[in-house]
Amino acid sequence: MSPNPTEHRLKRTLSHCPTCREAVPADVVKRGGEKAEEVWMLKRCQSCGPTEVKLSSDARFYWLSQGQREVAPSACGAGCGCASPASGNRIGFLGGNATRPLSLTPNPTEVMSTCLALIEIVDSCNLACPTCFADAPLGSGEKTDFVPLADLQSRIDGVIQRKGKIEILQLSGGEPTLHPQFFELLRWCREHSGIDYVLVNSNGVRLARDEAFGLRLREEVEYGRFQFYLQYDGDAGAERILRGANLHDLKVRAVERAGELGLPLTLAMTVIPENLAALWETVAFGLRYDHVRGVSFQPMFGSGRVHGTPGGAKLNTADLILGLVDQSGGRVRFEDFTPLPCGDPNCATIGYLLKVEGGTRSISDFVDFGTLQGFLADRVRYRLEDLVKCGCESEPLGQLLHDLELDERHTFRLFIKPFMDGEDWDEDRIDRCCTHVIRPDGKLDSFCRYYLNGGAAVFRAKPLAASQP
Repeated sequence: MSPNPTEHRLKRTLSHCPTCREAVPADVVKRGGEKAEEVWMLKRCQSCGPTEVKLSSDARFYWLSQGQREVAPSACGAGCGCASPASGNRIGFLGGNATRPLSLTPNPTEVMSTCLALIEIVDSCNLACPTCFADAPLGSGEKTDFVPLADLQSRIDGVIQRKGKIEILQLSGGEPTLHPQFFELLRWCREHSGIDYVLVNSNGVRLARDEAFGLRLREEVEYGRFQFYLQYDGDAGAERILRGANLHDLKVRAVERAGELGLPLTLAMTVIPENLAALWETVAFGLRYDHVRGVSFQPMFGSGRVHGTPGGAKLNTADLILGLVDQSGGRVRFEDFTPLPCGDPNCATIGYLLKVEGGTRSISDFVDFGTLQGFLADRVRYRLEDLVKCGCESEPLGQLLHDLELDERHTFRLFIKPFMDGEDWDEDRIDRCCTHVIRPDGKLDSFCRYYLNGGAAVFRAKPLAASQP
């Protein structure tokens, strides 16, 4: 029972103390807020005392998910209709107060589906962002610290041999375009039968400034199997906080250059309170360009060079959905968003605008996501075998989202990806994680756990120190 009678405990999980980073038990509770019911995580560390963090500013946008070894009835009780549109909650559901069981498996990343595999191909970067989650040291040209091509190929092949085809391989860093064999790696990925799609997570400096790089890039990539994830913060004030400089003109040039080269890209916006009011402005900017496929909104999280959130205000998925709906003037609706059917439903939320002559239309004018959210009913309890398959392949909603992604002329993606740090860590989400990092030792790890543990910097300092069970 929660000690506060105004709070309803939804579940218990494992988390981290944000101060000493030791594992601690945590209660997830629903409580009344000024504008809507909110979801909070309450933790008590024996050494550092109690802490709490808001997980959702609006309980409608938080989904209960916890695993156990055997099938159990819904925590909401028999006949629960929480996931049905008739319940009046088309977005999701809450309920339950069961205690979280032990970990499902010693290394779940080697068992569960890998929807995206990220690999750091360069440790250094040509920018020195004060908020870099990878803590990438400054360096370019001859000072670039990169991973040898053969090592990268061996690690990627190892994952494919163990788990089968990689649907999406994301090349990251540091700044991946600095790798001296970047194009050789792209060609190898393009020709590899075990890799479907390649994303390049880039700050856009080379794309904007290096004409020869852009021309070579156009030659090496295959349209329909490649995309840039371009760092774009949308607001000059926020950009100075996040990047240490105003790079707006450079980012606009990178977007325009990608269009000239016929390269699709997604704007990746790190969201902090200083640019929260610029969500729709960023969407409107992207809609100006046919080759911009959408915006990926990523609330700031405390890893790498950042411990805790700048200003102490940690944003969540609800903050972004509420902001987008409010700022769009009705062009975006709550019903336009749905959790992805793979992974934990609190790990990724997606929505779409439909591009039509003269502007955009809300996806909910044509599609009722609520009728396709049956997978949510199973997320109160899940079994080990549920982690092996990807919901994007096995659920009707997943097939619809796949079809929307293929229709790039008419769709514009709104993607919200809230990564975790020591403040809001929820082990239930790690148990269901399908966004994995291919570590320097070749093993897979959850993105959030890898960077909370120090990422590649730990391996650079002591190669075996970061090994997970």
